[in-house]
Amino acid sequence: MPNDEPLTPKTGLVVPQAPALSAAQQAVLAELYLPLMGPLAYSLYAALRSLQSSENELSNRRSHAELLGILNVDLPTVLAARRKLEATGLLRSYYQQDELGVVYIYQLQAPLLALQFFADDLLSVLLLDTVGELRYQQLASDFSTQPIDLTAAKDVTANILDVFHVDSQKVTTPPLSVQKVRAQLAANEPAEDHSPVLSDDDFDWQLLGQILKQNYVDLKQVASSRQLIITESRVYGISEIEMAKLISEVASLTTGQFDENQLKLLIARRYERPAAPSQQVATEVPTATTTTKDNKASAQLSTAEQQLVTYAKQAAPYEFLTALKQEKHGFVTSGENRLVHDLIGRGVLPNAVINMVIYYLLQNRELAALNRNLLETVANDWQQHGITTPEAALMYLKQRKQPKSTPTRRKNNRPARKEIMPKWAQQQQQTESGKQPAQTGKQITATQRKQLADRLAKLETNSEKED
Repeated sequence: MPNDEPLTPKTGLVVPQAPALSAAQQAVLAELYLPLMGPLAYSLYAALRSLQSSENELSNRRSHAELLGILNVDLPTVLAARRKLEATGLLRSYYQQDELGVVYIYQLQAPLLALQFFADDLLSVLLLDTVGELRYQQLASDFSTQPIDLTAAKDVTANILDVFHVDSQKVTTPPLSVQKVRAQLAANEPAEDHSPVLSDDDFDWQLLGQILKQNYVDLKQVASSRQLIITESRVYGISEIEMAKLISEVASLTTGQFDENQLKLLIARRYERPAAPSQQVATEVPTATTTTKDNKASAQLSTAEQQLVTYAKQAAPYEFLTALKQEKHGFVTSGENRLVHDLIGRGVLPNAVINMVIYYLLQNRELAALNRNLLETVANDWQQHGITTPEAALMYLKQRKQPKSTPTRRKNNRPARKEIMPKWAQQQQQTESGKQPAQTGKQITATQRKQLADRLAKLETNSEKED
């Protein structure tokens, strides 16, 4: 046993660097661990933290005499306090002898979370026996306080990009020093603490996982609720940080799990409340840059249409739908909300194109409310025609509105029947354009050719006489 190894004030010690304690961990240490181990062991824990070595090398060792001087006690007292730290899981002690002499390595351990502490049979029973039932119940109550109900409150928290200027290039491609630190920290991270790997998407799952991990939310359930989270974030334009706050509000403090229905209700209450009267959809919209692919189409659009395209790209579908309904002095029905959810959940069209589908039905078709059959018909048609941008949607609508060419009329004023050429025939015609006409199965003879020429000559002569 390490405690049976020889130890004198001259014996060396090394305290490897340990992560700093959070405010919650410090509270658990002072309220739950202190009654068990006593004030001296509590002071020893703090003293060992002050002797941590950033180099983590056994050659950079101190002596126990320095530790005794900090605590102003004798060696047996320190040994007794050390055993209490070890027994409560706050310290791991290792003994080693090398060419420099005897050395003890004291590896500090972080205290358990309050939930984990009360779930531990030995620690919870020991605390109950130490402080009594009344104090035990009070401590349990102190560490299980319910969060404040923020349903009616407005979140005015500043975003990091609103306060600090960050080079987007460095965020997209992190500097080499940042990548090295991440690799080092990942190598030291215990395997059981890794977050579940979520599929890569436009939604930043890594950021969401990091925030929820700090709030002790069950990340496995987050992975299983991926479709719900993506759909809700797309419908209402919810960022990763806002989504993490919403999930944390409905997550259980004891299990870290959350009810999907409660999450949907919270999002509905938070984002479907009546908004202030908005500006005209096609007149006042935030500015946005157009991609090279859409420059040609944008050049053919009017100023109002370009503003509509910009707003369709910037707004979430629910926000876009709400603005249109308010412009028509209406409101978004629960049925319309479900229709938008269902369409987004299918993942067949981008948000901006879904906004244009909504605009077409409510503005161009002048519907009072979205209709499932029409919504699905238009969305299906646009998907089949490869409509992926608002510019393409507007150009497609313009092409369908163009009047058909006036058909030629016969002498009896009835329009001549125009044969529709099948696609395969059109392709053949395009392939053979510029070539000689394809010969039919019957070859025209020289005699027939002469007869046709005589008939044409007679027609021309008669026409001249009538003039």
